[in-house]
Amino acid sequence: MIAICIGCGCDDLHACWDDAVEAPCTWLAVDRAEGLGVCSVCHGHLERWNAGDRQIALPINTNPA
Repeated sequence: MIAICIGCGCDDLHACWDDAVEAPCTWLAVDRAEGLGVCSVCHGHLERWNAGDRQIALPINTNPA
């Protein structure tokens, strides 16, 4: 299952750019069974993740026109 970041909405196939390391983001936390995680760019959402909040911060259009 492809995982989606709960902070920015990037996923395994569409990584965002991590300026801190000048490379594509990586997972700080990921749950493959749920298909969710927190990428290295969204480290500010790691506290929510660790508290059990898996709500995606941005709406994701899963049916683009």
